[in-house]
Amino acid sequence: MRFFAFLAITTLLPLPVLASGTNIAGTDGTRSVGHVSCAAMDGQPSTDCPLEILPKEDGSVTLRVLLPGGQVRYLYVTDGKITSTDSTGSLASKRLANTTVVHITPEERFEIPNALLEAN
Repeated sequence: MRFFAFLAITTLLPLPVLASGTNIAGTDGTRSVGHVSCAAMDGQPSTDCPLEILPKEDGSVTLRVLLPGGQVRYLYVTDGKITSTDSTGSLASKRLANTTVVHITPEERFEIPNALLEAN
């Protein structure tokens, strides 16, 4: 049921995060796919990075982001907050009015729309 609510909310969001035509290697093509703003290196301007949204049965969500250069980063969301990542770097995030900015040291940066985090 949460998955259907999540899909209903994401289809109504006027966000570039939900653009179609993106394919991350290893996806099965049945999950929500779009873009988020990200950078893989400190000082690098943000670019649109492909995103796959992987909802879990417990209500949490995994965001799979394809970084410039081809590396895949996983961000784990629980209760509307980024709680962890698959990176060995330290994770810090700051919630703004419409976006949560995520930094993974030493260099990665993500701008995740808050509506995407709260949709689970």
